[in-house]
Amino acid sequence: MRHALICTLITTVLGTGFAASLSDEPANTQGIQIVPVNPSPDPNEVSLKVLFPKYDEVKTDSPVQGQLRLEGYALGVDTEMPREREIWNDPEGQSLHIFIDNQPYFAVNEALIDALDDVQDYFVQTAEFEIPFKLQPGMHVIRAFPVRSFNESVKSDRAFAASVFYYQEKKDNPAVDLTKPYLTYNEPQGEYSFDKKPILLDFYLCNCDLSKDGYKVRFSIDNEVQRMITTWQPYYIYGLKKGMHRIRLELLGPDNKAVPGPFNDVQRTIVIK
Repeated sequence: MRHALICTLITTVLGTGFAASLSDEPANTQGIQIVPVNPSPDPNEVSLKVLFPKYDEVKTDSPVQGQLRLEGYALGVDTEMPREREIWNDPEGQSLHIFIDNQPYFAVNEALIDALDDVQDYFVQTAEFEIPFKLQPGMHVIRAFPVRSFNESVKSDRAFAASVFYYQEKKDNPAVDLTKPYLTYNEPQGEYSFDKKPILLDFYLCNCDLSKDGYKVRFSIDNEVQRMITTWQPYYIYGLKKGMHRIRLELLGPDNKAVPGPFNDVQRTIVIK
C-alpha cells in the first residue's frame, strides 16, 4: 500500500440474504430487485494522489483547502459507454468523489491540466477542493477515487487514494487504521427521479478479499432487504418506490461478525422523487 495509506481498489458483488445460503442470483424481496452487472472496463493508466493537505499535516485555517493529482483520466466529460443510458448520468461528466472521514462524498469535476500527451488522451491534472463543512479538532481521513459520468467507480489498482491530516491539534483517533480492512461507500447517494431506471450500488473495499467463506459485506434496504456481498462487481437496484429509503453497508469478517473500524458500518438516506 502506497505510504501505508493507499488502498488496493476493490468493488463488490452481492450475494444473498444474511440468513440464507449465498449465491449470485438476483434477489427479489417485496418488489425490490438487486441485479448484478458487469464492471465497466478500467483504464490501467489511471493514478490518483492526495497532494494537500500533506500526510500528517496540521491545518489551522477554515475551510480546509486540498489538492489531488489525477493522471490518465479526464474530468468533466461524458463517459461514452452503454451504461450512461441505463442509469442516472451526471450531465457534468466524469468526476472525483471525495470523502472526509465517514461523511457522504462531494464531487469535483474540474481540474487544471498540467500535461497532455501528443494524442491528447493522457491527462495529468490538479484538482482543487474545499472541504464543505466544519471540522472538529483532531485527526481526519481523506479518501478519493475517480468515477464515470454515471458514478461507477474506476477500479484500476492506483485509482484509490487515502491520507490523514489534522485540524487545529494533532490528536489521533485510535479507531482509524488504514492498513486494516475497511470499506468506502460510493453509491447510491442523494435524490433520484422516479423514472423506473435502476439505481447503482457501488463501493470500494480495502485490505481484504471478499468470498463466501471470507470477508463479506451485508447490504440492507430499509432494514428489510438483505444480501451478502461476496464477490466484486456493481449492482443495479430496481423497484424502489417514491419516498425515503435507508441504505446500509456493513463489513463482516470470515466469522460473520462486524469488522471494527469507523468506515465499516455506513448508512445513507436516499430519496426517490
